[in-house]
Amino acid sequence: MTENVTLNAGSPWTITAVEKLRELWNGGVEPALVAHALGRPEPEVRAKAAELRLPQHVEAPADRD
Repeated sequence: MTENVTLNAGSPWTITAVEKLRELWNGGVEPALVAHALGRPEPEVRAKAAELRLPQHVEAPADRD
């Protein structure tokens, strides 16, 4: 699953990529999966989401037994 992660790393964001980021992010897709779909590292995707002022993803709390 990691072969696609750096495909677009460091490249300028295209309008299409930003639209896909918005779609996936607002659809509640996990940041790691968004990163994989866009071929970018997760920190880069999170940074772009923050730049676009998309809502923060809340990590699911750990299962407490």
